[in-house]
Formats: sequence, C-alpha cells, structure tokens
Amino acid sequence: MERTEVFLTEADRYVFGKGTHYEIYEKLGAHEAERDGIRGIYFAVWAPAAQCVQVVGDFNNWDGRIYQMERITENGIYELFIPGLCAGTEYMYEMK
Repeated sequence: MERTEVFLTEADRYVFGKGTHYEIYEKLGAHEAERDGIRGIYFAVWAPAAQCVQVVGDFNNWDGRIYQMERITENGIYELFIPGLCAGTEYMYEMK
C-alpha cells in the first residue's frame, strides 16, 4: 500500500476550499509523520467557528497554552506538528 503524505499541501487547501476534497479524511486527525528528519505526530482539524485550537494530553499536563495550533486556511483548518510523540498517545483538541 502506498503511503500518503499527511501534511496538507496548497493543493489540498484549494480543493478543500472548493468543497471537493473527497479524501480529506486522510489528512485530518492525528498521523505519525516526519518533518526535517524528526518523527512525531501531525495534527489537523477543521474547526471553522473556533477562535483558537490547542492540542492537550499527558505530554503537556493537559495545558492548552503549550501546543497551540496554527490556522492555515480562512475556512478553519488548523494544524500542528509535535515532535517526539508516537502513535497511541492520548490527546484531545481544546477549542475556544
């Protein structure tokens, strides 16, 4: 099975904005990834009404101030890469 790149590309953002990205489920959520040779977890969520989104878990004592996601599209997709996390790590999104 071919591995899909998990990070959202400009093309992904464009097609999602048009409402025709039929494989967006492959990009949103939490995925093991590697960025600049460092392994971790890539998070992406669609939260169009949110003012801000954070990733919380045991790895940051459930403190939303530590890992704030970046809003990368006008229609409300947020993303964040956290190095050092691995599959199975419990997390939640905290939204305001």
